[in-house]
Amino acid sequence: MTEKRDTRNVVRALIWEIGAPVIVYYALHLFGASALLSLAAATAVSLGRILYVAARDRRLDGFAALMGAMFGIGLVLTLITGDPRVTLAKDSVTTGVAGVAFLGSCVIGRPLMFAAARRMLPEARQAEADERWRNDPGYRSRLIALSLIWGGILLTEALVRIVLVYTLPVDVMVGLSHGLQLAAIGLAVLCSMVYMRQTRRQAAPARAMR
Repeated sequence: MTEKRDTRNVVRALIWEIGAPVIVYYALHLFGASALLSLAAATAVSLGRILYVAARDRRLDGFAALMGAMFGIGLVLTLITGDPRVTLAKDSVTTGVAGVAFLGSCVIGRPLMFAAARRMLPEARQAEADERWRNDPGYRSRLIALSLIWGGILLTEALVRIVLVYTLPVDVMVGLSHGLQLAAIGLAVLCSMVYMRQTRRQAAPARAMR
């Protein structure tokens, strides 16, 4: 039951923190909005989430701040340059920053996925998550693994895409760039769900023997 709850918390975190601004960004693009307007709207959604969590929990949320920074960086790069390749490369920069942040969080402290999953819990149960982090090695390893999955996929996608931006014709990359980003996020979500399902299956025999 605990593993299922962990999965729900992670999925909810991904939907709120990553899905919402990404959906806004690509929905506006689909309806013909400019890159500037799409980035501004996605940044506003992320900022709104940051302010909401700060008002509710009276603290700055690092995970939401990261997502806001991703779109904010893209917005700034769009404003300061007219080079079409730089404009295309901005998505690689923001995705790469997110990938490094996921990976780095596993080294310097609690992984970003823990911060996201913890916040999906009611305030009364957040202390329980902190306790599990301190005393449950399996819980720690799952959240570290999920952060490594996201960090590795996002960073790889960023490096591949920035090479393609400066290798392929601009008109090809205009269509391909966003597809690569969506594919990377989709792959990360899929890998996360598969990993969590496998951990539940592995834990089931141990629970049955208790």
